[in-house]
Amino acid sequence: MVDLIPTPTLLAAAAIQAEKTERSPLLYAWLTLQVVFLVAVGYGVFRLVQMWRAKRHPRG
Repeated sequence: MVDLIPTPTLLAAAAIQAEKTERSPLLYAWLTLQVVFLVAVGYGVFRLVQMWRAKRHPRG
């Protein structure tokens, strides 16, 4: 039967042969844009809730 779990020797050999991947600056720009968008959406929700609570009539 074939052993499906890689041995430490195979893992070490794969680590030696592994090439470092180069990430595109566009990837970082895209991720930055997504983070900025999520922060803007969160801030928008925060402001909407704040305005809604200010318009409510106080209880009691």
